[in-house]
Amino acid sequence: MKFSVIPNLLFLWLLNCKFTKCSKRPIIGILVQEFTPHDEFIDDKNETAGFVSASYVKAVECSGAKVVPIFIRQNHSYYERIMNSINGIVLPGGNASVTPGFPYYDASATIFKIAQQMNDKGISFPIFGVCLGFQAMLNIHNNNTDLLMQCDSIHETNNLEFVPDHTTTHLFSRFDREALLNLELLSITLNNHVFCIFPHNFTTSNLAKEWRMTSLSTTGKGLKFIASAEHVKYPFIGVQFHPEIAPFNEEFEILHDREAVRVNRYFYDALVEMSTNNDNKFQNEEEERKHLIYNYNPIYRRAKPDQYYAQKYIFYN
Repeated sequence: MKFSVIPNLLFLWLLNCKFTKCSKRPIIGILVQEFTPHDEFIDDKNETAGFVSASYVKAVECSGAKVVPIFIRQNHSYYERIMNSINGIVLPGGNASVTPGFPYYDASATIFKIAQQMNDKGISFPIFGVCLGFQAMLNIHNNNTDLLMQCDSIHETNNLEFVPDHTTTHLFSRFDREALLNLELLSITLNNHVFCIFPHNFTTSNLAKEWRMTSLSTTGKGLKFIASAEHVKYPFIGVQFHPEIAPFNEEFEILHDREAVRVNRYFYDALVEMSTNNDNKFQNEEEERKHLIYNYNPIYRRAKPDQYYAQKYIFYN
């Protein structure tokens, strides 16, 4: 008899929800980031302007969750209040600095501290870092020490080289065999980053005891870098590539075929599944509605050569 993975996973999840706290319709927060000086969307008259690429919002919604933007330049109590009202967070990619003193990084550091405290109290709260978010996450946990080295993997599609026992990880245990095989054999992960974290920097840093490399990729110039990693204790996962791009963004040269889209969907499906493991929620429906991304409209402008996101949500305080 053929074993059906999804129905059995659904049964186990429903059984788990019967005896533990969980969310049936999770809400994912996506961290806003500041504009870089050359961005065509920037409003010089408003220093608090920030944005979220619409592809992250669409990716989360396609996996069955609602979205709340999380703003930078806020005090600690704001992040505590928001995180106790949502079920997980995406730290998105972009061009912000991943060093202390910059809004995106400082907000990420506060989020990580609160998430650690929540998990230590028994509230399972996942964080998914993508590209810049992945880099920020590791720098934060390396005592704010920068691990990044230049590698120039710009507009490259790569395959993944999995580490042993990758099917036991938080992330890849949620993928079917065909998806894992295609990630290993096909170049279907989009990389667009100047900096990387190399394996030797990772293993000789403070991270080696707390984090686990789960896959590697190689740049067009032959430099091997960490493509994904996760915390050994907390549900914190990071990927150096952009799984949200394959289904949605026409500005990159990447495979948009059915299998590339299907496989890249697993990453956000995994995040949303992990976010169902807590029952955080807003105080009432009115409070929830006030925070949802539905209150904002994305703006489209055909991307220039140095503009990577054609559609953005723009925020002003």
